[in-house]
Amino acid sequence: MAGNFDPERHHRKSIRLKGHDYAGGGLYFVTLCAHREFIAAANGYPFGAGATQVSPVREIIEERMRITAEKCPEMRWDEAVIMPDHFHALIALQGGRAPLGDIIGGFKAAVARELHRRGDILVVPDTRIWHRNYYEMIVRAPEAAESIRRYIRMNPWKCIQDFGNGLRGMGNPALWNAEKIGVLCSRNAPPVTCSPEAEVYLGGFHSQPEQKILEELLKRRAKIIYCPAWGLDGAMCPEVLAALEDNRMLLLEMENRDGNLAAAEDRNRFVIQSADKLWIPHVSKGGMLDRLLKEMNAVGKMLS
Repeated sequence: MAGNFDPERHHRKSIRLKGHDYAGGGLYFVTLCAHREFIAAANGYPFGAGATQVSPVREIIEERMRITAEKCPEMRWDEAVIMPDHFHALIALQGGRAPLGDIIGGFKAAVARELHRRGDILVVPDTRIWHRNYYEMIVRAPEAAESIRRYIRMNPWKCIQDFGNGLRGMGNPALWNAEKIGVLCSRNAPPVTCSPEAEVYLGGFHSQPEQKILEELLKRRAKIIYCPAWGLDGAMCPEVLAALEDNRMLLLEMENRDGNLAAAEDRNRFVIQSADKLWIPHVSKGGMLDRLLKEMNAVGKMLS
């Protein structure tokens, strides 16, 4: 199987394979698509989109996944991802128990019931949530399973989203909801030998000292929100691609993608405003960073 999995080519239509025992166990690649009514009611993103948005719909789907696994010990969720308007999952089934169709049907119905119960989410009553059928592929070889797992993991970062306020991005939007340490450093800093532990690091990583810090964080496989100076395309080195594939990177493209001082100031303001804490190994007295920290009253955010 090719490394770049093509769901259109492999899924075709959601017609079950004649003669196949769907209660006999096996591994299945399943795709569930939101109904066009639900997509329209949610302005195109029924399952949530954007780095700063915590979607209650996504939370309901995740909760029903957990409950489905508890109620159906014969099944196991393998790799899975919730996209803005569809859901991918590898599902492993033991033989001789409930068929795949019953499990998928129960899961879809449970999600729909909970959404219709939550009037604060579904603003249009009786909106259809899912397409009636689903797409499925029988996975017969370990190499095929690994290729599909990689395809599922890569789905979020391949989807370029508009996050509002002039931001576009790709990667793992869940990183935005974690506690973030902002990384800023003046250009004339001495070599930085170590960094504090953080759930997520946030930075533009534009100055030479910041670039060295980014290199070390990538080597450590840290989780990073990266705002590259020249936009998304300019950040695509092999180390960043590997981090995207592992869901430990969120790339955010600022509205101003120039490499000048005005764009650098915009990025620094964004990092200072958005970070929970700030790690600043060196600040040049009287420089732009020094001025911003004072203007934004951010000294209290700085780690000692």
